[in-house]
Amino acid sequence: MGKELKGSVSAEFKIMDVPGKIEINYDLSVFSRPSSEYDHELCRLACELVTVGYDDLTEDPAAEAVSGFPWTQYGLKTVLDAMGFDHQEIQPKAERDEVSYFIASRDIELSTGAFRLVVAAFIGSYKKTWFSNFDPYGVDRVANDGKGYAGDDEKGLVHLGFADARDFVHGRISAFIKRNPSELPIKLLLTGHSRGAATANLLGAKLIANGGFGDGIDIDADNIYTYGFATPNYADGKKLDLDDARFKRIFNIVSPEDFVTEVMPKAIGFGRYGTTYSILGQDNASLSDYAQEKAAMRPYFDKYRIGKPYVSYKKGNKDVQKVAKAMTASMPDLDAFYNKKMREYFHDYTPFEYYKYTLCGYVGGNDSPEDQQNINRAMKLMLGSAFDLIGTSSSYRSLSKFFVFKEGIGGATGGKIGAQYFGDAHAIVTYLAYLMSMTEEQLKQNTGK
Repeated sequence: MGKELKGSVSAEFKIMDVPGKIEINYDLSVFSRPSSEYDHELCRLACELVTVGYDDLTEDPAAEAVSGFPWTQYGLKTVLDAMGFDHQEIQPKAERDEVSYFIASRDIELSTGAFRLVVAAFIGSYKKTWFSNFDPYGVDRVANDGKGYAGDDEKGLVHLGFADARDFVHGRISAFIKRNPSELPIKLLLTGHSRGAATANLLGAKLIANGGFGDGIDIDADNIYTYGFATPNYADGKKLDLDDARFKRIFNIVSPEDFVTEVMPKAIGFGRYGTTYSILGQDNASLSDYAQEKAAMRPYFDKYRIGKPYVSYKKGNKDVQKVAKAMTASMPDLDAFYNKKMREYFHDYTPFEYYKYTLCGYVGGNDSPEDQQNINRAMKLMLGSAFDLIGTSSSYRSLSKFFVFKEGIGGATGGKIGAQYFGDAHAIVTYLAYLMSMTEEQLKQNTGK
């Protein structure tokens, strides 16, 4: 086949206008091992690919003839080209019920035979997809005349916003494989971060259960590799067997200090498929081990995000647990999430409406006058309810205080009060820095749901 399995590539990229550099030393012979076994080298590679998938866009009309889209992600393209991926599809702009992604493929010659390697990586929330993140029943769906991509068959079982993303990319990957045919059997890597991790997890489970995509695209479970980073909870453990042995080969990497992995809350019975390992935090390591490992990860982090040092929580995950407790109080179950009215700044809102009008309104993009109106309302509600002791319920006040003071949403503090907002805990570069500094043994010591 004439292509090397091993190599190195250095690339510069930007994530939200912050520059970074990455050096990837890859060895695709890791795919000669079955997907049932956790592979630290492959996990690191998957996280590196997701990281460069966040690369900022550069408008490039000439790129449309190649990719179908008038922009380029130069860091991502540098990596994929250097790794020998002949076929590429990059779509970093997702609509409300979708997920941003890239797909790439190349042929590989392993000791176990020749294969077509397909990599599908799913990126975290983009603008309107935030509304989907907080819509587990799919009430506000837009795609497919309000039915989404996944339909309603799984309502109450899994988060339909994430199921929509799963079925959206299911169609895109299937079409990609058909458009770039091969007689070789397929090795498939599914990976993602945040919303993208939930997508990878759900898609991995679907493909393992179905033996592939159908319509002639069969893939054995041993050839489906799934790694997710900051994977949210998305499934009702009271109704689904989240310990299903078929899906143990799906690997989730989480952090005890990452608020996103608590959505939806464990306290109301939600979880995820697969095997979960945790990077280090103050709550799953001794203070000395935590300090040592944080010092070890910082040089990596400083390369991945130049000029913006890592800021961790001063008191472990206490703030995360506080906001998770407030979320649980506001939504003891999903019916209450959509129907229970509570006070926020002298208005009656359900928890679904609270997130829709505050957090989602603020981060859901600013592409129209209507979007700006949503942002203005979100800022007014969050700032008002964060300080309001009379017209706001304690749950909503706690949530608003977290978003305003710890994350800086609303523009009042810039996230600087206490210098411990949640962004760094959730960032893909934080996960990558810890994975590069931690050994497999360290990671496996922290196994959980």
